This record gives sequence, C-alpha cells and structure tokens, in this order.
Amino acid sequence: MARLGQRFDATQHDTEQRPDYEELPNGIYRLEVTEADVAPTKAGNGTILKTVNKVLEPEEYEGRLIFNNYNLENANPTAQEIGQRQFASLCRALELDGVEDTDELLFKGFTVKIGLGKPSKDGQYPARAEIKAYYFPDQGNVPVPAIDANQPARPANDNQRAAANDNARPAAQAQAGGTKKRPWG
Repeated sequence: MARLGQRFDATQHDTEQRPDYEELPNGIYRLEVTEADVAPTKAGNGTILKTVNKVLEPEEYEGRLIFNNYNLENANPTAQEIGQRQFASLCRALELDGVEDTDELLFKGFTVKIGLGKPSKDGQYPARAEIKAYYFPDQGNVPVPAIDANQPARPANDNQRAAANDNARPAAQAQAGGTKKRPWG
C-alpha cells in the first residue's frame, strides 16, 4: 500500500466521458511548441527532436495537441536531410536564425498547414494529422487560421480484422483436445 500524502477528492475533478479522439481536420492552424526534448532514435544511431504543439487558432480547436518529430541526426542521409529541412522550416516560422536549446522554441506562435497523412505501411496505425507546410513571416504571406471547406472522405471502417472472441477460443480448444499454454503462465 502507498499513501498519497493527502486525501484526493474525486468529486472536485471533471470526469466527463469524452467521445473518441478525432484527428484535426485539414486547414491552416496557429500553433505553439509547449514541450521539446532531444532523444536518441529507436535504433540508437541518431538523434530526434520531439515536440508537442498546442493549437492556438482556430478557436474551436484551441488546446488540441499535435506531435511532431524531427530527425536531427540519422544513419539514413535522406531521413536526416528531410528532418533538418523540416526543423529549419520550424525555426524560420518561429523567426529564429539558430537554436542552441529547446527552450528557445517554446511558447512562440507559428502558422502551419495541417493535413491528413498516410496510414502506416503495415496497416497497424491509421492516417493521422500532420504538419504539411510552414508559413514564414518574412515572406509576408501568413494566412489567417481556418479549416478547409473540403475535407478528405473518412473510410467507412479502418480495414482491420475484428478482435477474436476470446470467450469462444477456450471452448474450441477444449473440444480439439488441448489448450495452448500462454507464455506468462
């Protein structure tokens, strides 16, 4: 048993059950970086900058989050070049010529085009909203945040196989004369 240190009053907190998460619709958004951290790549042979971006505008999506990673160093030169170009675009959108510390990126507004990306190649993950383009104040063409009138059609289903009925499996295995031992016990 572990003590909380004080009594937690659950009645003092919002417990509204919200509908399933939906991706941000395509459009122009004003964002700010609220968190930024440098970490090694999964393979351990490179460096990525992980950012959490909060929507400032359009107002109806204010507070929503979008996550973005930038390959700063990567064993694959193409991945590194793309990541560095994207990070340079973020810096330019933030009106920064250079960055030494991730804190320099935080809480400064910038404008981007967000669009629905592609699902993962293995089909495990559906398409998600991603930053498609950055707008640069030095070009004087930063658009007003707004949602696109035309949105991509949502698929009727995600084309994933339905979960197996776990209750039916043990009965079928018993009829077959054996049960499969699970690795955890």
